[in-house]
Amino acid sequence: MMPRTIHGLSAMACISAMQKCIRRNLELEAMRFAVELHLTSKSYSSMVCNRLEVISHEDIDTTAAPWIVPFVATATAQARAWYKPEKLGRSLMPIGNSIRMMARAPKSRQGDHFQASTRLAAQLEHYIPTIPDWALDQHTFEGRKLGRGLKYFRDESTRLVPAPAEPDPYSAEAYRLWALDKGEDLDE
Repeated sequence: MMPRTIHGLSAMACISAMQKCIRRNLELEAMRFAVELHLTSKSYSSMVCNRLEVISHEDIDTTAAPWIVPFVATATAQARAWYKPEKLGRSLMPIGNSIRMMARAPKSRQGDHFQASTRLAAQLEHYIPTIPDWALDQHTFEGRKLGRGLKYFRDESTRLVPAPAEPDPYSAEAYRLWALDKGEDLDE
């Protein structure tokens, strides 16, 4: 059983409450739970940092706000490094900034749902992915066996969806030089 916090609360309940507050944009309340844990011990402060890193992937719309994950990773690393019982305010600043940023951020559970739905299908239902034919190019044994070279790579393997909005000014020269390097003819 885990020890209680400095004021007798359940540490796991505090972590859970902090995360639920961040999900609901209740930054002050989330910070109060983080402070409760942080004041209790260095190990509980580390638990706060670990949970903040998980929250940055689990509850934040990382497509809309991709800067949050690296910010939280840096901030929690600083909080861990700066933790000193006699100067707890310094290590709480990066924790607080992480909480404020995530509480105010656009939210999404897709990161967690995406990993769970694919991982559990593989683990529980033994789902095995099918390798598409277009993935077999000169970078694979199967593609080389099929005689797929640079032309196939250019025409099929590098297809981007959605297509770039702007043309690539370096593409033609790169393929010309790759063909020269490989001794291939791109017109075949």
